[in-house]
Amino acid sequence: KVIGFDADDTLWVNEPYFRQTERKFCELLRNGMSLDEVTKELFDVEIGNIPLYGYGTKAFTLSMIETSLKITNGNVSSEKISAILELGKEQINKPIELLDGVVE
Repeated sequence: KVIGFDADDTLWVNEPYFRQTERKFCELLRNGMSLDEVTKELFDVEIGNIPLYGYGTKAFTLSMIETSLKITNGNVSSEKISAILELGKEQINKPIELLDGVVE
């Protein structure tokens, strides 16, 4: 018998980090678009990529890069791509915070 666990947001904090990174990404890339429009584009790309990349910080970072290319028609600067990569690195280096009631 095998028991599988999807631990993020079940055993430790995770989702707030994704939302924080998403807000920073949207601020970086909005250029005349509303934050909601950028968020929707990112969400659509992310959902489309799940079968290929799965879910997690690395997949999210690739989706942010793809979204930046999409909404700028391929004209995103290398500085912004570098900033997106830094957002992904910041997120992946967040400390693990166990949720209340989880025993180490």
